[in-house]
Amino acid sequence: MTNSFTAQYGVLDNLTLSATVPLVAKSDIASDSDTAGLGDISLGARWEPFPLKQGRLPLVLFGSVSTKTGDSPYEVAQNELSTGKGYYSVGLGASTRKYIDPVVLFASASANYGFKETGLNQVRGNRILESFDPGISGGFSFGFAYSFNYDVSLTMSYQQSFNLNSEFQFANGESYQSPDQSSAVMAFALGVRVSPDTIVNGTVGFGLTEDAPDVSLGLSFPLDILGLRKK
Repeated sequence: MTNSFTAQYGVLDNLTLSATVPLVAKSDIASDSDTAGLGDISLGARWEPFPLKQGRLPLVLFGSVSTKTGDSPYEVAQNELSTGKGYYSVGLGASTRKYIDPVVLFASASANYGFKETGLNQVRGNRILESFDPGISGGFSFGFAYSFNYDVSLTMSYQQSFNLNSEFQFANGESYQSPDQSSAVMAFALGVRVSPDTIVNGTVGFGLTEDAPDVSLGLSFPLDILGLRKK
């Protein structure tokens, strides 16, 4: 389970900076182990380079930098669980949308590059892991949002992600390149306005490929910090 807290700040009318702090809790019944702690903090930016113009699709560019503040899966003991991915990464992407009242169509695509981790000393069976190269990952999504009325909306989306060329290097000179992974999820989200300024979103996703989780659940809502919100 992951609880993520995200803060956003509008620097300009078309530029927004953000920071996300995840708190992660994991439990593994098979190994009878559990953990909880800080995940990987990430920083992001969202930029709309062109002003809105009738007849032209809006373009939003976004980028992110993800740290490795969580416990690395390549440094913990075999019977322990991690709270992070274990490496730094950067990402770039773009999104657009189209309004056809009362429906909003949307689509996005992104790519991420993970930086190689060296100096590891993790025991894996009878071998010792020395380095890990996460390779390139990315994905795309598209879908639509339908507004039933002022207070209730439904969003449906298809999400596809992939991970390529991950490589493990061991102390005995051996290397292992993991198979390319592809994950597809069909997600449904229900948005309910609980106050004039607050919308709560509940999400359920169903995995369509072997690498995707069978079912995922999510809940998101905004928090207004007094003193920081513009009057």
